[in-house]
Amino acid sequence: MKSFHEYWRRWTGWMHKSGLYHIDPNPEGMKVIRGVKRISEDYPDYLRDESNTTGSEVEALFFPRTVENIAYVVHEASEKHKSLTLSGARTGICAGAVPQGGYLLSLEKMTGVVDFQKGKEGYELTAQSGLRLADLVLMLKSGDVGIENEASKLFIENSQEFFYPPDPTETTATLGGTVATNASGARTLFYGPTRHYVTGLELVLPFGELLRIRRGDITAGDGVFKVRKERGSPLVIPAPGYNMPKTKNSAGFYAGKAMDLIDLFIGSEGILGIISQVSVRLIEKPAAIYSGAAFLPLEEDAIDFVMQAKENHPLALEYFDKASLSLLAESREEEGPISEIPLIPKSHVCVYFEFSYGGEDALKESVSALTALIDQCHGDGSISWGALTKRDQLRLKSFRHALPESINKIIALNKQKDNRIHKVGTDMAVPDQHLKDMVQVYRTTLEKERIRHVIFGHIGNSHLHVNMIPSTHDELLRAKELYKSFAQKAVEMGGSVSAEHGIGKLKRDILRIQYSDSAIGEMRAAKDAVDPTHMLNPGDVL
Repeated sequence: MKSFHEYWRRWTGWMHKSGLYHIDPNPEGMKVIRGVKRISEDYPDYLRDESNTTGSEVEALFFPRTVENIAYVVHEASEKHKSLTLSGARTGICAGAVPQGGYLLSLEKMTGVVDFQKGKEGYELTAQSGLRLADLVLMLKSGDVGIENEASKLFIENSQEFFYPPDPTETTATLGGTVATNASGARTLFYGPTRHYVTGLELVLPFGELLRIRRGDITAGDGVFKVRKERGSPLVIPAPGYNMPKTKNSAGFYAGKAMDLIDLFIGSEGILGIISQVSVRLIEKPAAIYSGAAFLPLEEDAIDFVMQAKENHPLALEYFDKASLSLLAESREEEGPISEIPLIPKSHVCVYFEFSYGGEDALKESVSALTALIDQCHGDGSISWGALTKRDQLRLKSFRHALPESINKIIALNKQKDNRIHKVGTDMAVPDQHLKDMVQVYRTTLEKERIRHVIFGHIGNSHLHVNMIPSTHDELLRAKELYKSFAQKAVEMGGSVSAEHGIGKLKRDILRIQYSDSAIGEMRAAKDAVDPTHMLNPGDVL
Protein backbone atom coordinates (compact mmCIF):
# COMPACT_ATOMS: atom_id res chain seq x y z
CA MET A 1 0.00 0.00 0.00
CA LYS A 2 1.40 3.41 -0.97
CA SER A 3 1.74 6.14 1.66
CA PHE A 4 -0.15 9.43 1.54
CA HIS A 5 3.11 11.24 0.76
CA GLU A 6 3.78 9.03 -2.28
CA TYR A 7 0.31 9.74 -3.66
CA TRP A 8 0.71 13.45 -2.94
CA ARG A 9 4.09 13.51 -4.67
CA ARG A 10 2.69 11.84 -7.79
CA TRP A 11 -0.40 14.05 -7.87
CA THR A 12 1.55 17.31 -7.58
CA GLY A 13 4.28 16.20 -9.95
CA TRP A 14 6.82 17.71 -7.53
CA MET A 15 9.43 15.04 -8.10
CA HIS A 16 8.93 14.63 -11.83
CA LYS A 17 7.76 17.82 -13.53
CA SER A 18 9.22 21.27 -13.83
CA GLY A 19 7.24 24.34 -14.75
CA LEU A 20 4.86 27.07 -13.63
CA TYR A 21 1.53 26.25 -11.98
CA HIS A 22 -1.42 28.34 -10.84
CA ILE A 23 -1.94 28.22 -7.09
CA ASP A 24 -5.06 29.36 -5.25
CA PRO A 25 -4.21 31.83 -2.46
CA ASN A 26 -5.42 30.96 1.03
CA PRO A 27 -4.95 33.01 4.24
CA GLU A 28 -6.23 30.29 6.62
CA GLY A 29 -3.88 29.21 9.38
CA MET A 30 -1.56 32.16 8.85
CA LYS A 31 -0.70 34.60 11.63
CA VAL A 32 -0.83 38.22 10.44
CA ILE A 33 0.30 41.29 12.39
CA ARG A 34 -0.72 44.68 11.01
CA GLY A 35 0.28 48.22 11.96
CA VAL A 36 3.64 49.99 11.91
CA LYS A 37 3.55 50.87 15.60
CA ARG A 38 2.49 47.41 16.78
CA ILE A 39 5.19 45.65 14.75
CA SER A 40 7.95 48.04 15.82
CA GLU A 41 6.97 47.75 19.50
CA ASP A 42 5.97 44.08 19.78
CA TYR A 43 8.07 42.43 17.03
CA PRO A 44 11.29 44.50 16.89
CA ASP A 45 13.52 41.46 16.31
CA TYR A 46 11.94 40.96 12.88
CA LEU A 47 13.19 44.37 11.79
CA ARG A 48 16.90 43.45 12.07
CA ASP A 49 19.41 40.68 11.46
CA GLU A 50 22.92 39.77 12.67
CA SER A 51 24.37 42.77 10.83
CA ASN A 52 22.88 44.95 13.61
CA THR A 53 21.10 46.94 10.92
CA THR A 54 17.51 47.85 11.83
CA GLY A 55 14.63 48.50 9.44
CA SER A 56 11.36 50.29 10.15
CA GLU A 57 7.82 51.12 9.06
CA VAL A 58 6.65 47.63 8.21
CA GLU A 59 2.91 47.77 7.60
CA ALA A 60 2.21 44.05 7.92
CA LEU A 61 4.11 40.99 9.16
CA PHE A 62 3.03 37.56 7.85
CA PHE A 63 3.83 34.07 9.19
CA PRO A 64 2.73 31.62 6.45
CA ARG A 65 2.51 27.89 7.08
CA THR A 66 1.67 26.74 3.55
CA VAL A 67 2.55 27.63 -0.02
CA GLU A 68 -1.05 28.84 -0.44
CA ASN A 69 -0.44 31.28 2.44
CA ILE A 70 2.62 32.63 0.61
CA ALA A 71 0.57 33.04 -2.57
CA TYR A 72 -2.00 35.06 -0.60
CA VAL A 73 0.70 37.43 0.69
CA VAL A 74 2.16 37.85 -2.80
CA HIS A 75 -1.27 38.64 -4.28
CA GLU A 76 -2.08 41.17 -1.54
CA ALA A 77 1.32 42.86 -1.85
CA SER A 78 0.92 43.05 -5.60
CA GLU A 79 -2.62 44.44 -5.48
CA LYS A 80 -1.67 47.09 -2.90
CA HIS A 81 1.67 47.90 -4.56
CA LYS A 82 3.67 46.99 -1.47
CA SER A 83 7.24 45.75 -1.42
CA LEU A 84 7.81 42.35 0.20
CA THR A 85 10.91 41.54 2.27
CA LEU A 86 11.65 37.89 3.07
CA SER A 87 12.83 36.73 6.47
CA GLY A 88 14.10 33.37 7.70
CA ALA A 89 16.20 32.95 10.83
CA ARG A 90 17.73 36.43 10.35
CA THR A 91 21.25 35.05 10.79
CA GLY A 92 22.66 36.94 7.79
CA ILE A 93 25.20 39.71 8.28
CA CYS A 94 24.49 41.77 5.14
CA ALA A 95 21.04 43.13 6.11
CA GLY A 96 19.31 41.06 3.42
CA ALA A 97 16.30 40.36 5.68
CA VAL A 98 16.07 43.92 7.03
CA PRO A 99 12.88 45.56 5.65
CA GLN A 100 12.65 49.02 4.14
CA GLY A 101 8.92 49.58 4.55
CA GLY A 102 6.13 47.62 2.89
CA TYR A 103 5.35 44.06 3.97
CA LEU A 104 7.53 41.50 5.75
CA LEU A 105 7.11 37.74 5.27
CA SER A 106 8.69 35.40 7.83
CA LEU A 107 9.09 31.76 6.79
CA GLU A 108 9.96 30.53 10.28
CA LYS A 109 6.69 28.57 10.71
CA MET A 110 7.25 26.50 7.55
CA THR A 111 9.28 23.68 9.13
CA GLY A 112 7.67 20.45 7.92
CA VAL A 113 9.28 17.54 6.08
CA VAL A 114 7.28 16.86 2.91
CA ASP A 115 8.94 13.81 1.35
CA PHE A 116 11.79 11.35 1.82
CA GLN A 117 13.10 9.08 -0.92
CA LYS A 118 15.98 6.71 -1.66
CA GLY A 119 18.25 8.04 -4.40
CA LYS A 120 21.12 6.68 -6.46
CA GLU A 121 23.86 7.93 -4.14
CA GLY A 122 21.97 8.13 -0.86
CA TYR A 123 18.67 9.70 0.17
CA GLU A 124 16.71 12.79 -0.82
CA LEU A 125 14.76 14.83 1.69
CA THR A 126 12.19 17.47 0.76
CA ALA A 127 11.27 19.99 3.45
CA GLN A 128 9.68 23.38 3.84
CA SER A 129 12.14 26.23 3.69
CA GLY A 130 11.86 27.28 7.35
CA LEU A 131 13.37 24.05 8.69
CA ARG A 132 16.46 24.93 10.72
CA LEU A 133 19.73 23.15 10.02
CA ALA A 134 20.10 22.17 13.68
CA ASP A 135 16.69 20.43 13.59
CA LEU A 136 17.60 18.68 10.33
CA VAL A 137 20.79 17.37 11.94
CA LEU A 138 18.82 16.06 14.94
CA MET A 139 16.28 14.34 12.68
CA LEU A 140 18.95 12.58 10.67
CA LYS A 141 20.84 11.57 13.80
CA SER A 142 17.72 10.06 15.37
CA GLY A 143 16.60 8.40 12.13
CA ASP A 144 13.12 9.93 12.51
CA VAL A 145 12.59 12.16 9.48
CA GLY A 146 8.87 12.64 10.11
CA ILE A 147 7.77 10.57 7.08
CA GLU A 148 6.57 6.97 7.08
CA ASN A 149 7.38 5.19 3.82
CA GLU A 150 9.69 2.49 2.50
CA ALA A 151 12.62 4.89 2.21
CA SER A 152 12.34 6.07 5.81
CA LYS A 153 12.14 2.46 7.08
CA LEU A 154 15.26 1.60 5.12
CA PHE A 155 16.94 4.73 6.48
CA ILE A 156 16.28 3.67 10.08
CA GLU A 157 17.51 0.12 9.42
CA ASN A 158 20.70 1.27 7.69
CA SER A 159 23.71 1.06 9.99
CA GLN A 160 25.64 3.69 8.02
CA GLU A 161 24.65 7.24 8.94
CA PHE A 162 23.72 9.78 6.27
CA PHE A 163 24.02 13.53 6.59
CA TYR A 164 23.56 16.86 4.81
CA PRO A 165 27.12 18.05 4.08
CA PRO A 166 26.83 21.88 4.01
CA ASP A 167 27.92 23.01 7.47
CA PRO A 168 27.54 26.77 7.99
CA THR A 169 28.80 27.82 11.41
CA GLU A 170 25.33 29.21 12.20
CA THR A 171 23.24 26.04 12.66
CA THR A 172 20.12 28.04 13.55
CA ALA A 173 19.97 29.16 9.91
CA THR A 174 17.05 27.82 7.87
CA LEU A 175 17.26 25.46 4.91
CA GLY A 176 15.69 28.03 2.59
CA GLY A 177 17.98 30.78 3.85
CA THR A 178 21.09 28.72 3.20
CA VAL A 179 19.87 27.91 -0.31
CA ALA A 180 19.10 31.58 -0.98
CA THR A 181 22.69 32.45 -0.02
CA ASN A 182 24.42 29.27 -1.28
CA ALA A 183 25.81 28.94 2.23
CA SER A 184 29.11 27.26 2.98
CA GLY A 185 31.30 26.46 5.97
CA ALA A 186 34.49 24.78 7.13
CA ARG A 187 33.87 21.52 5.25
CA THR A 188 33.08 23.29 2.00
CA LEU A 189 36.74 22.62 1.23
CA PHE A 190 35.90 18.93 0.73
CA TYR A 191 32.15 18.76 0.13
CA GLY A 192 31.48 22.02 -1.70
CA PRO A 193 28.77 24.60 -0.93
CA THR A 194 25.00 24.21 -0.62
CA ARG A 195 24.54 24.36 -4.41
CA HIS A 196 26.03 20.89 -4.85
CA TYR A 197 23.29 19.24 -2.77
CA VAL A 198 20.09 20.94 -3.94
CA THR A 199 18.10 18.69 -6.30
CA GLY A 200 14.77 20.50 -6.42
CA LEU A 201 13.05 23.76 -5.50
CA GLU A 202 9.50 24.98 -5.14
CA LEU A 203 9.12 28.76 -5.30
CA VAL A 204 6.34 31.32 -5.45
CA LEU A 205 7.26 33.95 -8.04
CA PRO A 206 6.37 37.64 -7.65
CA PHE A 207 3.51 37.37 -10.14
CA GLY A 208 1.88 34.67 -7.99
CA GLU A 209 2.64 31.49 -9.95
CA LEU A 210 4.17 28.39 -8.38
CA LEU A 211 7.47 27.25 -9.92
CA ARG A 212 8.61 23.67 -9.43
CA ILE A 213 12.03 22.82 -10.81
CA ARG A 214 14.24 19.76 -10.69
CA ARG A 215 17.94 19.84 -11.41
CA GLY A 216 18.56 18.92 -15.04
CA ASP A 217 15.03 19.62 -16.28
CA ILE A 218 15.48 23.20 -17.53
CA THR A 219 18.78 24.46 -18.90
CA ALA A 220 19.70 27.65 -20.72
CA GLY A 221 19.46 27.06 -24.46
CA ASP A 222 20.50 29.99 -26.67
CA GLY A 223 21.16 32.02 -23.54
CA VAL A 224 17.63 31.87 -22.09
CA PHE A 225 15.52 29.66 -19.85
CA LYS A 226 12.09 28.76 -21.17
CA VAL A 227 9.73 27.72 -18.39
CA ARG A 228 6.53 25.92 -19.35
CA LYS A 229 3.25 27.34 -18.07
CA GLU A 230 -0.09 25.59 -17.62
CA ARG A 231 -1.46 27.96 -20.23
CA GLY A 232 0.03 30.47 -22.64
CA SER A 233 3.56 31.18 -23.78
CA PRO A 234 6.52 30.04 -21.69
CA LEU A 235 8.19 32.36 -19.22
CA VAL A 236 11.50 33.44 -20.76
CA ILE A 237 14.36 34.33 -18.39
CA PRO A 238 17.71 35.59 -19.75
CA ALA A 239 20.60 33.51 -18.41
CA PRO A 240 23.60 35.49 -17.12
CA GLY A 241 26.71 34.71 -19.15
CA TYR A 242 29.48 36.75 -17.55
CA ASN A 243 32.64 35.14 -16.13
CA MET A 244 32.68 34.26 -12.44
CA PRO A 245 35.85 34.09 -10.33
CA LYS A 246 37.37 30.62 -10.06
CA THR A 247 37.20 30.77 -6.29
CA LYS A 248 34.62 30.29 -3.59
CA ASN A 249 32.00 32.91 -4.48
CA SER A 250 28.58 34.14 -3.33
CA ALA A 251 28.55 37.55 -5.01
CA GLY A 252 25.66 38.09 -7.41
CA PHE A 253 23.80 35.56 -9.54
CA TYR A 254 25.40 32.32 -10.69
CA ALA A 255 26.38 32.36 -14.37
CA GLY A 256 27.67 29.75 -16.78
CA LYS A 257 27.23 28.19 -20.21
CA ALA A 258 24.20 25.91 -20.54
CA MET A 259 23.53 26.47 -16.85
CA ASP A 260 20.67 24.88 -14.93
CA LEU A 261 17.71 27.07 -13.96
CA ILE A 262 17.92 25.80 -10.40
CA ASP A 263 21.36 27.41 -10.09
CA LEU A 264 19.98 30.83 -10.97
CA PHE A 265 17.79 30.75 -7.84
CA ILE A 266 20.42 29.25 -5.53
CA GLY A 267 22.43 32.15 -4.13
CA SER A 268 20.09 34.82 -5.56
CA GLU A 269 19.31 36.03 -2.00
CA GLY A 270 15.53 35.84 -2.42
CA ILE A 271 15.20 38.60 -5.02
CA LEU A 272 13.87 36.25 -7.73
CA GLY A 273 11.34 34.15 -5.83
CA ILE A 274 10.15 32.91 -2.43
CA ILE A 275 11.48 29.43 -1.67
CA SER A 276 8.70 27.35 -0.13
CA GLN A 277 10.25 23.86 -0.40
CA VAL A 278 13.72 22.44 -0.95
CA SER A 279 14.87 18.95 -1.95
CA VAL A 280 18.39 18.09 -0.84
CA ARG A 281 20.71 15.13 -1.32
CA LEU A 282 21.99 13.26 1.76
CA ILE A 283 25.22 11.28 1.57
CA GLU A 284 27.06 8.78 3.77
CA LYS A 285 29.04 10.13 6.67
CA PRO A 286 32.77 9.38 6.69
CA ALA A 287 33.56 6.25 8.70
CA ALA A 288 35.66 8.22 11.18
CA ILE A 289 37.16 11.68 11.55
CA TYR A 290 40.50 12.76 12.97
CA SER A 291 40.66 16.44 13.86
CA GLY A 292 43.31 18.57 15.45
CA ALA A 293 45.26 21.81 15.51
CA ALA A 294 48.78 22.43 14.27
CA PHE A 295 50.65 25.29 15.96
CA LEU A 296 53.27 26.95 13.77
CA PRO A 297 55.62 29.90 14.37
CA LEU A 298 54.82 32.06 11.33
CA GLU A 299 51.95 32.84 8.97
CA GLU A 300 54.08 31.76 5.99
CA ASP A 301 54.59 28.38 7.68
CA ALA A 302 50.82 27.99 8.08
CA ILE A 303 50.20 28.69 4.39
CA ASP A 304 52.90 26.18 3.40
CA PHE A 305 51.31 23.62 5.74
CA VAL A 306 47.89 24.22 4.20
CA MET A 307 49.00 23.93 0.58
CA GLN A 308 50.74 20.61 1.26
CA ALA A 309 47.97 19.26 3.51
CA LYS A 310 45.43 19.89 0.71
CA GLU A 311 47.12 17.17 -1.36
CA ASN A 312 45.65 14.61 1.09
CA HIS A 313 42.06 15.88 0.64
CA PRO A 314 41.19 17.14 4.15
CA LEU A 315 37.58 17.79 5.15
CA ALA A 316 38.49 21.19 6.60
CA LEU A 317 41.44 23.55 7.09
CA GLU A 318 40.82 26.65 9.23
CA TYR A 319 43.24 29.38 10.27
CA PHE A 320 43.81 31.52 13.40
CA ASP A 321 46.49 34.21 13.49
CA LYS A 322 48.43 35.23 16.62
CA ALA A 323 45.94 37.97 17.49
CA SER A 324 43.07 35.46 17.23
CA LEU A 325 44.80 33.03 19.58
CA SER A 326 45.61 35.82 22.05
CA LEU A 327 41.96 36.85 22.08
CA LEU A 328 40.86 33.25 22.66
CA ALA A 329 43.38 32.89 25.50
CA GLU A 330 41.90 36.03 27.10
CA SER A 331 38.40 34.56 26.80
CA ARG A 332 39.57 31.30 28.38
CA GLU A 333 41.03 33.21 31.33
CA GLU A 334 37.84 35.26 31.78
CA GLU A 335 35.62 32.16 31.68
CA GLY A 336 37.77 30.30 34.19
CA PRO A 337 37.39 26.57 34.95
CA ILE A 338 34.09 26.27 33.02
CA SER A 339 35.72 27.32 29.73
CA GLU A 340 35.62 24.80 26.88
CA ILE A 341 38.57 26.56 25.20
CA PRO A 342 41.76 24.46 25.67
CA LEU A 343 45.05 25.94 26.93
CA ILE A 344 46.59 27.68 23.90
CA PRO A 345 50.36 27.74 23.17
CA LYS A 346 51.76 31.28 23.04
CA SER A 347 53.44 33.09 20.13
CA HIS A 348 52.10 30.82 17.42
CA VAL A 349 49.57 30.73 14.61
CA CYS A 350 47.22 27.78 14.24
CA VAL A 351 45.71 25.61 11.50
CA TYR A 352 42.69 23.57 12.56
CA PHE A 353 42.25 20.44 10.43
CA GLU A 354 39.85 17.55 9.86
CA PHE A 355 40.59 14.37 7.94
CA SER A 356 38.48 11.27 7.39
CA TYR A 357 39.99 7.81 7.60
CA GLY A 358 38.86 4.24 7.11
CA GLY A 359 40.63 2.21 9.80
CA GLU A 360 43.45 2.03 12.35
CA ASP A 361 46.18 1.64 9.72
CA ALA A 362 44.86 4.61 7.78
CA LEU A 363 44.70 6.65 10.99
CA LYS A 364 48.30 5.86 11.93
CA GLU A 365 49.42 6.77 8.43
CA SER A 366 47.48 10.06 8.56
CA VAL A 367 48.83 11.05 11.98
CA SER A 368 52.38 10.18 10.96
CA ALA A 369 52.11 12.25 7.77
CA LEU A 370 50.64 15.24 9.64
CA THR A 371 53.34 15.10 12.32
CA ALA A 372 56.03 15.06 9.64
CA LEU A 373 54.36 17.96 7.84
CA ILE A 374 54.17 20.03 11.05
CA ASP A 375 57.89 19.46 11.62
CA GLN A 376 58.66 20.27 7.99
CA CYS A 377 56.80 23.59 8.36
CA HIS A 378 58.83 24.49 11.49
CA GLY A 379 56.11 23.57 13.94
CA ASP A 380 56.24 21.49 17.10
CA GLY A 381 54.19 18.29 17.01
CA SER A 382 54.47 17.93 20.79
CA ILE A 383 52.26 20.99 21.42
CA SER A 384 49.78 20.32 18.62
CA TRP A 385 46.35 18.87 19.36
CA GLY A 386 44.61 15.77 18.10
CA ALA A 387 41.05 14.59 18.71
CA LEU A 388 39.36 11.24 18.03
CA THR A 389 36.64 11.09 20.70
CA LYS A 390 33.42 13.07 20.33
CA ARG A 391 34.16 15.03 23.51
CA ASP A 392 37.59 16.11 22.33
CA GLN A 393 36.19 17.01 18.91
CA LEU A 394 33.46 19.10 20.54
CA ARG A 395 36.13 20.97 22.54
CA LEU A 396 37.98 21.68 19.31
CA LYS A 397 34.78 22.93 17.72
CA SER A 398 34.19 25.17 20.74
CA PHE A 399 37.68 26.57 20.20
CA ARG A 400 36.93 27.15 16.50
CA HIS A 401 33.54 28.83 17.13
CA ALA A 402 34.52 30.90 20.18
CA LEU A 403 36.43 33.56 18.28
CA PRO A 404 33.45 35.46 16.73
CA GLU A 405 31.81 35.57 20.17
CA SER A 406 34.98 37.01 21.71
CA ILE A 407 35.14 39.68 19.00
CA ASN A 408 31.48 40.59 19.54
CA LYS A 409 32.13 41.12 23.26
CA ILE A 410 34.82 43.70 22.49
CA ILE A 411 32.57 45.42 19.96
CA ALA A 412 29.78 45.57 22.55
CA LEU A 413 32.12 47.32 25.01
CA ASN A 414 33.32 49.78 22.35
CA LYS A 415 29.72 50.40 21.36
CA GLN A 416 28.94 51.61 24.88
CA LYS A 417 31.32 54.52 24.22
CA ASP A 418 29.97 55.22 20.72
CA ASN A 419 26.78 53.55 19.48
CA ARG A 420 27.86 53.96 15.85
CA ILE A 421 30.72 51.49 16.20
CA HIS A 422 30.46 47.98 14.73
CA LYS A 423 32.78 45.26 13.48
CA VAL A 424 34.01 45.49 9.88
CA GLY A 425 34.65 41.97 8.57
CA THR A 426 35.92 41.03 5.13
CA ASP A 427 34.72 38.03 3.13
CA MET A 428 37.15 37.83 0.20
CA ALA A 429 38.61 34.72 -1.45
CA VAL A 430 41.49 34.59 -3.92
CA PRO A 431 43.04 31.84 -6.05
CA ASP A 432 45.46 29.67 -4.06
CA GLN A 433 48.54 31.06 -5.81
CA HIS A 434 47.69 34.53 -4.51
CA LEU A 435 46.94 33.67 -0.88
CA LYS A 436 50.35 34.79 0.40
CA ASP A 437 50.07 37.98 -1.64
CA MET A 438 46.64 38.77 -0.22
CA VAL A 439 47.76 38.11 3.35
CA GLN A 440 50.72 40.44 2.77
CA VAL A 441 48.31 43.15 1.60
CA TYR A 442 46.29 42.72 4.80
CA ARG A 443 49.36 42.80 7.05
CA THR A 444 51.11 45.75 5.43
CA THR A 445 47.97 47.87 5.37
CA LEU A 446 46.69 47.07 8.85
CA GLU A 447 50.03 47.49 10.58
CA LYS A 448 50.28 50.96 9.03
CA GLU A 449 46.71 51.87 10.04
CA ARG A 450 47.02 50.42 13.55
CA ILE A 451 43.40 49.33 13.80
CA ARG A 452 42.91 46.33 16.08
CA HIS A 453 42.17 43.25 13.99
CA VAL A 454 42.24 39.47 13.79
CA ILE A 455 42.62 37.26 10.71
CA PHE A 456 41.01 33.83 10.67
CA GLY A 457 38.81 31.56 8.59
CA HIS A 458 38.65 29.11 5.72
CA ILE A 459 42.29 29.08 4.68
CA GLY A 460 41.81 25.82 2.75
CA ASN A 461 39.70 27.80 0.26
CA SER A 462 42.12 30.78 0.38
CA HIS A 463 39.24 32.59 2.06
CA LEU A 464 40.26 34.48 5.18
CA HIS A 465 38.17 36.88 7.24
CA VAL A 466 39.83 40.09 8.40
CA ASN A 467 37.80 41.35 11.34
CA MET A 468 38.64 44.97 12.08
CA ILE A 469 37.62 46.04 15.59
CA PRO A 470 37.37 49.84 15.70
CA SER A 471 37.42 51.64 19.04
CA THR A 472 36.39 55.05 17.67
CA HIS A 473 34.13 56.34 14.93
CA ASP A 474 37.16 57.61 13.03
CA GLU A 475 38.63 54.11 13.05
CA LEU A 476 35.30 52.75 11.82
CA LEU A 477 35.31 55.08 8.81
CA ARG A 478 38.91 54.12 8.00
CA ALA A 479 38.06 50.41 8.33
CA LYS A 480 35.25 50.80 5.80
CA GLU A 481 37.63 52.41 3.33
CA LEU A 482 40.16 49.63 3.91
CA TYR A 483 37.41 47.09 3.20
CA LYS A 484 36.94 48.58 -0.27
CA SER A 485 40.66 48.63 -0.97
CA PHE A 486 40.94 44.96 0.07
CA ALA A 487 38.04 44.09 -2.23
CA GLN A 488 39.77 45.84 -5.12
CA LYS A 489 42.99 43.89 -4.50
CA ALA A 490 41.10 40.57 -4.29
CA VAL A 491 39.41 41.23 -7.65
CA GLU A 492 42.73 42.20 -9.24
CA MET A 493 44.03 38.78 -8.16
CA GLY A 494 41.05 37.00 -9.74
CA GLY A 495 39.11 36.59 -6.49
CA SER A 496 35.66 37.27 -5.05
CA VAL A 497 34.51 40.21 -2.94
CA SER A 498 32.07 37.93 -1.10
CA ALA A 499 32.95 34.27 -0.80
CA GLU A 500 30.15 33.14 1.51
CA HIS A 501 28.10 35.94 3.10
CA GLY A 502 26.42 37.33 0.01
CA ILE A 503 25.66 40.96 -0.82
CA GLY A 504 22.37 41.95 0.82
CA LYS A 505 21.84 45.67 1.28
CA LEU A 506 25.24 46.46 2.75
CA LYS A 507 27.58 45.37 -0.06
CA ARG A 508 25.92 46.63 -3.22
CA ASP A 509 28.78 49.03 -3.94
CA ILE A 510 31.27 46.22 -3.27
CA LEU A 511 29.51 44.00 -5.85
CA ARG A 512 30.29 46.64 -8.47
CA ILE A 513 34.00 46.27 -7.77
CA GLN A 514 33.77 42.65 -8.93
CA TYR A 515 31.34 42.99 -11.85
CA SER A 516 31.13 45.42 -14.76
CA ASP A 517 28.06 47.49 -15.57
CA SER A 518 27.33 44.99 -18.33
CA ALA A 519 27.36 42.05 -15.90
CA ILE A 520 25.13 43.94 -13.43
CA GLY A 521 22.81 44.60 -16.39
CA GLU A 522 22.57 40.84 -17.06
CA MET A 523 21.56 40.27 -13.43
CA ARG A 524 18.94 43.01 -13.76
CA ALA A 525 17.54 41.43 -16.93
CA ALA A 526 16.92 38.15 -15.06
CA LYS A 527 15.34 40.06 -12.17
CA ASP A 528 13.11 42.04 -14.54
CA ALA A 529 11.87 38.86 -16.21
CA VAL A 530 10.50 37.33 -13.00
CA ASP A 531 9.92 40.45 -10.89
CA PRO A 532 9.21 43.37 -13.24
CA THR A 533 8.00 45.67 -10.43
CA HIS A 534 10.96 44.74 -8.19
CA MET A 535 8.59 43.84 -5.38
CA LEU A 536 10.82 41.23 -3.70
CA ASN A 537 13.57 42.28 -1.27
CA PRO A 538 14.02 45.84 -2.53
CA GLY A 539 17.52 47.19 -1.93
CA ASP A 540 19.17 43.76 -1.93
CA VAL A 541 22.00 42.85 -4.34
CA LEU A 542 21.10 45.12 -7.30
